[in-house]
Amino acid sequence: MTTPLVTFGDPAKFEIAARWSADAEPRERLPLVEGWSTGEFRITVCGQVLTAHRIHGQTRDALSWYLSPLIDWLITQWVWLLHEEGYPWQDKYGQPAAMAAGQALHRALHGVELADSTPYEAVHAWWTRHALRACDASAAYPDIFLRRVADDIEVSWLPTQPDYAPESFSLALAAGSALLPVQAVASPLWAFLQWAVETAPPVTAADRQVVAALAARLEALRSTALTQLEQAHVGQRMQAMLERARSAAHACSQSTLARGEPVIESLDSAVLMFGGTHVNLIQADVNSLFTFMASRAGGADTPELAELVSAAETDPWLPPFEEGYRLADQCREALGLPEGHVPVDMENVLDRLGISVVYAPLETPSIRGVAVAGAGYAPAILVNTHSVFNQNEPGRRFTLAHELCHILHDRTRARKLSHLSGPWSAPRTEKRANAFAPMFLAPPAAIRPHWSGELSNSALRALAQRVGISPSAMVEHLHNVDMINDAEREALRQG
Repeated sequence: MTTPLVTFGDPAKFEIAARWSADAEPRERLPLVEGWSTGEFRITVCGQVLTAHRIHGQTRDALSWYLSPLIDWLITQWVWLLHEEGYPWQDKYGQPAAMAAGQALHRALHGVELADSTPYEAVHAWWTRHALRACDASAAYPDIFLRRVADDIEVSWLPTQPDYAPESFSLALAAGSALLPVQAVASPLWAFLQWAVETAPPVTAADRQVVAALAARLEALRSTALTQLEQAHVGQRMQAMLERARSAAHACSQSTLARGEPVIESLDSAVLMFGGTHVNLIQADVNSLFTFMASRAGGADTPELAELVSAAETDPWLPPFEEGYRLADQCREALGLPEGHVPVDMENVLDRLGISVVYAPLETPSIRGVAVAGAGYAPAILVNTHSVFNQNEPGRRFTLAHELCHILHDRTRARKLSHLSGPWSAPRTEKRANAFAPMFLAPPAAIRPHWSGELSNSALRALAQRVGISPSAMVEHLHNVDMINDAEREALRQG
């Protein structure tokens, strides 16, 4: 009689299920290290069984293979799987990790130069830390990736078939992704690991040594220091700078460990701010930004702002500018701004919502702005007066609208936000905010009465000045709302 799978987690969110099974081959004919660990496992995300497959004409939901490599990989990469967010390569599109990592690995492997010249070794190392297939190249595993995204865990997968599988084998999954609460993923994985080392069926003395080593490593992992977990998110250099900033401000990390597992459930706001950055910030700017954030502690959203705040539903297959436009339309309507009302007085809008605005110079010009809000913070925006984007009124107005989008729609599951805007930030989030800004400042109904269709620099500048955004932003906005075509956009770009 077949032993039922032991399940860990909720299949409506994240579930891993497994069982040990007997191998018909004698132990001496099985692999030396993992041959004792024959078993089956099933992974289910949001009701979809990612391990479902067909083999020899039969449909099965659990994969049969050695469980030891999976256990070893989860223990080895645990800290990275559940805390590392940023890619070592420049991410332009904000795709889920399964797609982004696969494309970066392909380009690096085949000699197609990455935009920032990231070496193949760095891309492959990231893949090794986050791709299920990295735990055993010979196994017929689905192409699943796990990574941290702020206070969530992103699980993403592709339908690519494994390289080394029986001829009759085929996985049944379609591409997809999900953002889940940290403990919805961490707790089942940790429970699975505990079950695995406690119930493992070693056969030989060598097998028992392998299992004992896995158990010892799991126990050591349990006591991983908070600083080590944070370091996986921000990097060693940034963590050292943050520690100096905290020390100067007599502050402590506010990261919250989950109960029972070595994982940060809720990241410190400063860690969130710097977790996705790939810019060489100097200590002075880290101190300034940390102080700015700390100065907002103890406050809260106004009732009017709280009514507007929502976690925007993200469709990774939808262009981010479409999301930004939809959110801007909703915000204008909620604030009662007439469709034809331009230019928008952003400081008045923000004051109405109880969002403070600070203009201050930072040494790093690539920082456009900073947004802080929610979960014990008074909402505020810092505009970097050294940024090239903020050297004129239209640019500053655009930055304020951009940061408003972050405050309204980019808070973590723990309902907090501490966001540094710049070219290194999460591209989908930035592109959505970059679309929100012109649609909020100049919806099509406000543009049409002032747009003659004349393709000249003078006409473009006059329109941009009338509605209150920059000419370059105006060109992209006109194209996105289908008021000019590709050829007309290129003509206006070249001027």
